[in-house]
Amino acid sequence: MGREATAGDVRSSLAPEEAAAHLTTAVTRLSPPFPWNALPAETLLVGGVVRDALLGRLRDNPDVDLTVPHGAIRLCRQLASRWGGTVVVLDPVRDMGRLVHGPWTVDVAAWDGPTMEADLWRRDFSLNAMAYHLKQRTFRDPCGGLQDLAQRRLRCVAAANLTADPLRVLRAYRLAAELGCTIEERTRQWLQQEAAKLGTVATERVLAELERLCRAPQAHHRLLETATVLQAWLPMAQPWPGLECLGHQLAVAVGLEGESLTRHLAWARLAGVLGAQSVVERLVCSRRRQRQWQRLNHWRQVWAEATTELTEDQQLQLHLDLTKDLPALLLVLLARNQLAPEKAKLWLCRWQDPADSLCHPRCPLSGHRLQAALSLSPGPQLGELMTFLRHENAFGRLAVHDEASILDSARQWLQEAVPSQPIPGRKKHGSP
Repeated sequence: MGREATAGDVRSSLAPEEAAAHLTTAVTRLSPPFPWNALPAETLLVGGVVRDALLGRLRDNPDVDLTVPHGAIRLCRQLASRWGGTVVVLDPVRDMGRLVHGPWTVDVAAWDGPTMEADLWRRDFSLNAMAYHLKQRTFRDPCGGLQDLAQRRLRCVAAANLTADPLRVLRAYRLAAELGCTIEERTRQWLQQEAAKLGTVATERVLAELERLCRAPQAHHRLLETATVLQAWLPMAQPWPGLECLGHQLAVAVGLEGESLTRHLAWARLAGVLGAQSVVERLVCSRRRQRQWQRLNHWRQVWAEATTELTEDQQLQLHLDLTKDLPALLLVLLARNQLAPEKAKLWLCRWQDPADSLCHPRCPLSGHRLQAALSLSPGPQLGELMTFLRHENAFGRLAVHDEASILDSARQWLQEAVPSQPIPGRKKHGSP
């Protein structure tokens, strides 16, 4: 993996010849699923690969964007026929194809215009409108992207380019978050003007762009702007308070790290940006994602409205609902100052322990073992017994390594319980 970009990675004095030399070195180190010399003579490397190579943040297997004068889909099929991979036709009218080969995704597009420069002028932002000529090993930058890159400035090439694909409105905030860029004022105005046109974009693309944004290191600085953009299209969108505090520093402070940090922080951000059930449904989130959002939002609201500590039943249900997503709730509560950092650390530590009987609730004996030991038949009574044992186990009232003691507790419950009636609520206990 390449290192993360820093503000000094691109000098303002970097000449096109120096950029070309830098790109030649970076491209030579890549090992795509086909040799570079198998491509047509006028093939250009464009977009994120060029930008990231100049920033020193190029991954080992980056997504590659290529442009050719014509025959893009045909080229994808030729490459797949010779070197393997799967071809996806992205746009037959605009002649855009994709080759997927192992960890590599290579998008190939025909020039949008009669020349290479015309094609670059139709791109979204100057940072993505730089190109590297693979055969000539030259750098092309008609839109001034190199200077914008050096100044960490995101600038739209033209307002009409946003109209051509309104998803670029969201992409602007995602790129600004990923690269640590400021957004040029004129570009910011254009983004606001075009925001309402997001309704013309496939919802799957909108959701995918939002998910990428929320994984960016500096996303919390752009979430409120993003929410405002969504409201221009979906007025019912009401972001959760505290979005601007959902940064890496908060997640590290509570004890998250690595991929777990990225995943839970991204989910907390995305849930907060979507904000309302109607928005979640409008973006056609998967049923799993909708249930995930509903549970997180439910417990966020329960916590906000609670005047006393959660009861044992509430605590247990919280952990049943958020077995995989408790860190996201902790982050949301921390961002709103509704939870002390020390308490959040404690609960994260417990959640990270798979043996913790409250954070990972379970019945200490299987249903088959209970049936055999107590001569029970499958049915509601067995289910209620297992629920009772799970509850007692969660709050440390069972000797989990003593089966005889557990069975004694089960027999006592069977003697006292009225079948098919809910288990009585327990006294209040310290809430997470």
